[in-house]
Amino acid sequence: MKGRPVDSDSQDRTQPRPAGSAARVVRGVLMAVAAAVGAVVVSGFLHGDPRITSLIPGATQAAKPQTEAGKTVPQRALNAPPPGFEEADAPLAKPLPPATINESYKFLAVNDDGTPVGYSPCRPLHYVVNAAAAPEGTDALVTAAIANISEASGIQFVNDGTTDELPAEKREAYQPAKYGDRWAPLLISWTSPEVVPPLADEVIGTGGSTMYSLNNGPKSYISGSLQLDSPQVAELLAEPGGADYVLAVIQHELGHVMGLDHVDDPVQLMYPEIGAPDGLAAGDLTGLHLLATSPCRKDI
Repeated sequence: MKGRPVDSDSQDRTQPRPAGSAARVVRGVLMAVAAAVGAVVVSGFLHGDPRITSLIPGATQAAKPQTEAGKTVPQRALNAPPPGFEEADAPLAKPLPPATINESYKFLAVNDDGTPVGYSPCRPLHYVVNAAAAPEGTDALVTAAIANISEASGIQFVNDGTTDELPAEKREAYQPAKYGDRWAPLLISWTSPEVVPPLADEVIGTGGSTMYSLNNGPKSYISGSLQLDSPQVAELLAEPGGADYVLAVIQHELGHVMGLDHVDDPVQLMYPEIGAPDGLAAGDLTGLHLLATSPCRKDI
């Protein structure tokens, strides 16, 4: 058995915008098997084009099958936690389909059979926050963004509190010394361009997930990270209606974490530029609902 995490390190390219437009760029970096990147702009929060990059080697051997109470337990790949941690027999939630089905959605990665790569809906997605540099009032915005994404996707998020883990270009998806014998939780970091160089200039955030597969089988996301530029967010929050745009930015980047790519329809939140912070639109909701059909993964 081979376990294979995959990572993507993409670069966004900002687009020109009209003179006088006060826009910030949000870059969403998806770490995945065939991963991608995205970014947002307020009234011009610009996104870069996602690009697929190289694989990162993972476990190359497997332990022998074990048995428990007379039944076979899934093999454990090297450099990976015991398979099926907190995995239920069925999805933890059944999100309602969007009121209007809209085809304005894209996935960052798909399996060989064309199904979108997503998180297992049968286990909770834990997350931690490095809030040392968080601007005042952003806790509620993160909570609201996660609640909206959870309602649309069916993924049940669990807040594991704060962490001192710093964002890294190549974050390890398995950190047993820090988080125990499980996949590392989603890391949400309030940071700066000095710590995360991709946040330089007008980029206000990055985000994405890591995919994993066994024996070249179907891929699923196992962990992720999201970085937000604290100084730029604080500046935006000081503007009228700024909190709505920050909420839109966080939701957009969480959309990338879940597996959504950019779209060409300017009405959708996953459009590379946010003209108005209207939240998740029909295409975004349709894509997130389809991601809810991802399989349970007791094998990883």
